[in-house]
Amino acid sequence: MSRVAAPIVIVGAGVAGLSLAYALGRRGRRALVLERGRVGAQGASSGPAALVNPHRGRSARAHPDDLAGLAAFWRVVGELESAGLDPGAHRSGVLRIAPSASRARAWQKLASGRWLEAREVPPPYLAPHGALLSVAGGWLRPRALLAALKAASLAAGVEVREGVRVLALGASSAGAVRLTTSAGRLRARWAVLCVGADPSPQLPLPRLTAIAGDVVGVPTRALSAAPGPALGGSVYAAFDNGTAHVGGNHRDPEVPDPAAPRRLLERLDATLPGIADAGATSLWSGVRARRPDGPRPLVTDVAASVTLFGALSGRGFLCAAALAEALADRLADA
Repeated sequence: MSRVAAPIVIVGAGVAGLSLAYALGRRGRRALVLERGRVGAQGASSGPAALVNPHRGRSARAHPDDLAGLAAFWRVVGELESAGLDPGAHRSGVLRIAPSASRARAWQKLASGRWLEAREVPPPYLAPHGALLSVAGGWLRPRALLAALKAASLAAGVEVREGVRVLALGASSAGAVRLTTSAGRLRARWAVLCVGADPSPQLPLPRLTAIAGDVVGVPTRALSAAPGPALGGSVYAAFDNGTAHVGGNHRDPEVPDPAAPRRLLERLDATLPGIADAGATSLWSGVRARRPDGPRPLVTDVAASVTLFGALSGRGFLCAAALAEALADRLADA
């Protein structure tokens, strides 16, 4: 017989799952989070560094949802810090280097962000056409944020079980959700799947695209000056205690590319001279889930009383807090 777990079961403890757990806990709602591994030890949410930058894509135009997501992210960061927790977030700003004069002219017209002429861009960055500074942007250590969200959720009465894999899921005749897990059978009123790119054939997931990427760690001592803002763009970088965490490549998860880390550094060398020869000291690889029809995150019902919260792609830390708050309001009402 299945035992009642909690009104709401969240499958997956990445940034989506724990942001939702935190939002539900703040609303006084009971929930259970099931994580197949250890929090922050695997998946796309376990990388060494991630940007929160609303000025994305070639246009660098900030989508209203991304601006709302950024505001919600910093609001949650402030709440966690007020609770004595370290979310690992840094309000450094994010710099987008204009690759051409035509792109510079287009970016100067944007309503959000601060335009910097070439002479205003601080060293060691090279920006002959100028750069766009997202003053409200920044970067974070994902594992620190997940640890803080977990601690705050536990303090609010949410239960988090690690090392529990969901093997199957289905609706019962009584309107509840039945879950078969590696630790036994459970029942809940609602289940939210926050499984990222986890290919679980037993779960009712829509077709998503898996994209692998790498983050290379290199020392910054080879640069002419200590970097300031994080760098956004097709190749991004966050700077942490003498280390530059460089990422941005997208590859097939099934096809390893040993040369990809070197290419990342070579592409960045035009903006940060010397970075390509600094010598890699670490390499992280992970897989993100993306919806086939575009980069926007996905929050949708996939079965009776079962919601998918995922396909965050590269917007996970930027949008998760705002999406989690909206979903938590809906679940609390239900």
